[in-house]
Amino acid sequence: MPYSIELRKQAFTAISINHLLPAPHIHSHLEWIYLEEGASVACVDGKTYEIEAGSVFMSFPNQIHFYQDRSPVKGTMIIFSPDFFPELTELFQNKTPFNPIISHSLLPGDIAIQLEKICAAVADTSFYGSIRAKGLFLALLGQILPCYSYMVNPGSQDSIKNILLYCMEHYAKPLSLEILAKDLHLNKFYISHVFSERMDISFKDFVNRLRVDDACALLEKTENSITDIAYCCGFSTIRTFNRAFRKFKNMTPGEYLWLIKNQK
Repeated sequence: MPYSIELRKQAFTAISINHLLPAPHIHSHLEWIYLEEGASVACVDGKTYEIEAGSVFMSFPNQIHFYQDRSPVKGTMIIFSPDFFPELTELFQNKTPFNPIISHSLLPGDIAIQLEKICAAVADTSFYGSIRAKGLFLALLGQILPCYSYMVNPGSQDSIKNILLYCMEHYAKPLSLEILAKDLHLNKFYISHVFSERMDISFKDFVNRLRVDDACALLEKTENSITDIAYCCGFSTIRTFNRAFRKFKNMTPGEYLWLIKNQK
């Protein structure tokens, strides 16, 4: 299943939403959604769940997920790093819910008011605004997380996290299974298995997708040549860059650049 890899740098984001992303994507953060109005379907690692008005949905780190809105939606989305709340890091990294949905009947009666306060605190760009937002959401998680039933993740979640983080931090350099295995002190066949079984993608394609996504971002915001961008993103040859770009974007880098310029 084709999906995008999001490299999120912000540790905590809270926004109001009127639609949910239909394209499959994955990131190392948690994605928390409260629907005030409307209905949607969440697809997580191949399983589907109904999100109804008044309910909460949460995807855990490194789960492939996307949404299919049943009707216009209104709600709040909060995306945060599992390390943002040290008290909960072990839970977020080592377990996942049997069912990521919490129904309206199990949620605090004032959840909408609590979320309004969180969003207002996030909008406050002062130091104390961010502290207040973190505290308010931690208190809300303290009410909601006990409503889930959890299962222990199969295999070593720490190893999987380290593999993905290493790739995300080093894709612009020469990178191979051998290099990854040596630096992380893991067996290269185990790493290959993680990608093929857990991520449904080969190691090579995963790295190239990171590089292509970075190249797209650079094509949109810089005046550097396509050749310079290809090398900057970790490709060793233009031919390899063009082949990977076409594979993941169904067009050449030149065609992508032309589209960008003509959309402005």
